Amino acid sequence: MNKEIKIGLLIVFTFLVSALFAQQIPLKSLYLYNRLSYNPAEAGTRKYIPVYLSARQQWTGLKNAPETQDISVHAPIGAKIGLGLQMYNESTGVTDRTGGNLAFSYRIQTSQKAHLAFGLSGMFTQFTFDKDKIVTQNPNDATLLNNNLNYFISDVGFGLNYYGEKFRIGLSAVNLIETKKDLSSIAVNNILNRVIYFDGSAKLALSKKVDLIPSFFTRYMFEAPFSYEANLRLMYNDLMWIGAGYRGQDAAIFEAGFEFKKFVVGYAYDYTLSDVRTISNGTHEILIGYQISVDTSPKTAVWKRRNRIYTNDRK
Repeated sequence: MNKEIKIGLLIVFTFLVSALFAQQIPLKSLYLYNRLSYNPAEAGTRKYIPVYLSARQQWTGLKNAPETQDISVHAPIGAKIGLGLQMYNESTGVTDRTGGNLAFSYRIQTSQKAHLAFGLSGMFTQFTFDKDKIVTQNPNDATLLNNNLNYFISDVGFGLNYYGEKFRIGLSAVNLIETKKDLSSIAVNNILNRVIYFDGSAKLALSKKVDLIPSFFTRYMFEAPFSYEANLRLMYNDLMWIGAGYRGQDAAIFEAGFEFKKFVVGYAYDYTLSDVRTISNGTHEILIGYQISVDTSPKTAVWKRRNRIYTNDRK
């Protein structure tokens, strides 16, 4: 094989694999609805069963830019247990990634208005490479044809979630095992790097009908830049909201949505601030959801509700 072609393929493989695994879990601007994807302790902590579908088109106008679809659902099981499932698919150029996690949480009441939840998750990623999308000078090149890039990778995550009716604070870590996998015979070894997340939000009443919701999201991955995001959202009558945010050295974020009865619809636009802005038209994200009502109040045992009968006979 021509030496220049081999070097070119090496660069392509290394760039694509590195870029894909740098993101690890698909990036979301509407992360307040997507906490299950990075913190298993979110499972079952709501007074309803949220079912969310979302789609994100990153860097529109740029060919082969990332596209992500996501679905998540979680529910309380009794007074202390929570279960959740999240699945996603992401396409970036010649690479496709399908993954998700199955989450389990256990929560305890720390005060009259607060709970602490502990979460564990089993994670998986199916990583594939579409060789048909690569055009080379020699289409029958053995290096390209014999290179396998179709792997199933599993790992685990852990999280803490301290929350009340008006606030949430989470700390979590994913890819704890850091599964090692040689993703390409012509590229360097790659692993699913351990990632630590720290996020929080609060709901502050400005008036009887208007609430201010500040939130933050941080991500630290070893051997990668620290990522942070801060947002402010105005909610009217628990019905409509608008917001704005900033993701460090990456984008300004504008969002809007409504929550009508049990339905949720949200939209976010990322105005790119990095050098990518010269070749893209920003990022679009949309979310739709349905919140299924569920009774999470503690149940009284049947025998305790029975009417007791006593006699007047005393000896």
